[in-house]
Amino acid sequence: MQSYYEILNVESTSSKEEIKKQYKKLVRMYHPDVNSSPEAEEIFKNITRASEILLDDEKRKKYDLLRNANKKINQKTYNNSSDYTFSDLFQKNKKTKEEPKAIQGEDITVSVTIDSKEAILGTTRTVNIATSILCPKCEGHKFANNQKCTYCEGKGEITKNKKITVKIPSSVKNKSKLRIKGEGKIGKFGGKNGNLYVIVNVEQKHEDFKIENGIVYYDAYISPYTAILGGNVKVPTLWGDATIKIPPLTKTNQSFKLIDVGIMNEKTQKKGDEIVKILIQIPTSITDEEFYLYEKLKEINLKKRNAPIFQ
Repeated sequence: MQSYYEILNVESTSSKEEIKKQYKKLVRMYHPDVNSSPEAEEIFKNITRASEILLDDEKRKKYDLLRNANKKINQKTYNNSSDYTFSDLFQKNKKTKEEPKAIQGEDITVSVTIDSKEAILGTTRTVNIATSILCPKCEGHKFANNQKCTYCEGKGEITKNKKITVKIPSSVKNKSKLRIKGEGKIGKFGGKNGNLYVIVNVEQKHEDFKIENGIVYYDAYISPYTAILGGNVKVPTLWGDATIKIPPLTKTNQSFKLIDVGIMNEKTQKKGDEIVKILIQIPTSITDEEFYLYEKLKEINLKKRNAPIFQ
């Protein structure tokens, strides 16, 4: 008959932590969930019973007293010619069943939406994910005190909601996939955690900025009277609104440069430029009074000496 120390393959002088570590190792090898051999079930029962005695200070003390009083308790014998001792089963099974391979945790994928300005400058988003962690009671073994863990219902892990702030880099493309290492679901049998993948959707708008060779371009629509008379026009930039002074008789497709409102150069820490192209927008409807005034302007233009004739 084997001693509990022999069953766990530890010394009688081993510390409680050493015994606990060895017990967990044996559980990973002979737990019914990972080892389906006929001998494993009996081995698992024996190591569970041995751990209950040796990991309890009072029970271990009493056991050591009885063990020392009976020298025969350490002798390995067969009860009959067909029975195995625990060591025989351990060695036999060790040859055919290795420890389970490490399994990496599953990946998690989420999506976020940003606007074109954020795509150019970079931004952050906070995402909520449902990840998994080792059960704090059974430490992933699914069983506690030789029974199915009631805390995780025998799953070995529990689901936990987690908030993660994701840094989205500048100049990110639509449908880009960002990887946050190790923030996926938990690995098994010592495997690494999965990864979190964030798909970035860039929301497109009519007034989007355009980027070419590091220069920001923007199309500004103005009225015909502003183009003729001139005036101040407010336009957006990456860093807030700016005002352009439009001179009289500005032509369509005429461009103006705004300095130090473009993309930030990370090396020089200086901002680039923004080119604003003027487009004259014809109204879709006018009042009778406006129509009359346009007719008068037409007559005046026709009477001007050497005036260009517009169709």
